[in-house]
Amino acid sequence: MGTRLKYLQKIRRYFLIVLLLCGLQTANAQNSSLEFWPETNVWYRLNPSWRLASFVAITKYYESKNRDLNTSFMVDYAWGHTKNRFVGRLQDEAKSQILKAWLIRGGYMNGFSLYDFGESYQEDLAFSELHKRIPLRGEVLLSLRIRTDFRWIGENADWSYRLRYRVMVEKEFKVGKSSYVPYVSAEPFWDSRYSLFNRIRAITGATLVWGKSLGTEVNFTYQFDSKATTENVYAINLILHVYLERMKKREMSEVRFTYSASTSGN
Repeated sequence: MGTRLKYLQKIRRYFLIVLLLCGLQTANAQNSSLEFWPETNVWYRLNPSWRLASFVAITKYYESKNRDLNTSFMVDYAWGHTKNRFVGRLQDEAKSQILKAWLIRGGYMNGFSLYDFGESYQEDLAFSELHKRIPLRGEVLLSLRIRTDFRWIGENADWSYRLRYRVMVEKEFKVGKSSYVPYVSAEPFWDSRYSLFNRIRAITGATLVWGKSLGTEVNFTYQFDSKATTENVYAINLILHVYLERMKKREMSEVRFTYSASTSGN
């Protein structure tokens, strides 16, 4: 256990150094924004491989009364075995299960500004992702993700695309019947509009899952974008996860039997 904690502490220390360097880089920058990103995610598992999801997220800018709304719908499929068997929850899972090595995901997102009915911000986005999960020593999980965004931005629906590569490290700590999953991640963005890596995003946070259907995630995000109106963004993200699962025929029969037995005495 001591070795595991030391390993995780090293990862945390490294990430905090990265955040510190980012903060030092932007300490003199006046072009910054503090934001709040509340979000609700609903996950619906069809079977161990297939899953559906819907996200609703709001961006609140502290410097103004402006708010943006984003809604997403997606489907993912997981397969394959890891070199080392890994059983546990991910930050977006409510139930422990054997980890699958690969995951592909596809979906659609629509976003617009609320205060002016989409005049200042409007976007339609189709995305695809490929995830690779690699268990490390001490039951630490390394996840590598490549994502492509196909974007239609503004009233004229100008098309562009974006490439994103994310590295994430997480580890589960069990607390009774619940689990606590701290994680760190870093993600550079390449934008076809500028033909360069214009954005870097670093996140540190944790997910607390309790019961079979609910979880809460809190994280702190720093984002630097050399081409944005606001170059430096500091955001607090609060997410409510709702986990649903398709019931098997046997489970459905048990529910019907329980319901019949409870109403027969009335």
